[in-house]
Formats: sequence, C-alpha cells, structure tokens
Amino acid sequence: MIKNKRQYRITKAQAQKFWQALTQLQAAEEIGLHPRLRQAEVDALESQWDSLQVEIAAYEVLLNRQG
Repeated sequence: MIKNKRQYRITKAQAQKFWQALTQLQAAEEIGLHPRLRQAEVDALESQWDSLQVEIAAYEVLLNRQG
C-alpha cells in the first residue's frame, strides 16, 4: 500500500519500467527462449504491473478524497 507521495512516485516509476520490459518482451520475436518460458515471463510482468496499477489507483482515490 502506498502511504505517501514519495512512495507514489517510486511506484509509478517502477510501473513504467515493468510496462517497458513487458512491451519489449512482447515485441521480441526471437530471443532464444522456449515459448512457454517467454509466456511465463510475460505473465509475471503483467501480474506485477497490474498489482502496481491497483496500488496507484487506490492512492489516487485517497488523494482525490482529500481534496
């Protein structure tokens, strides 16, 4: 759970890094990985990115309620 603006900025930066890694992995057709292993990596990145997005959204709701 994000508790302050510093954590919010860090979490947003991490989410951006996960998104970049995810898009690069999805765009790379030949990276020498077995398709199942590649899909496992994509799934892991998507899961982590989704979790960060939930945390970011929850903090933004709190910010909006405070005014």
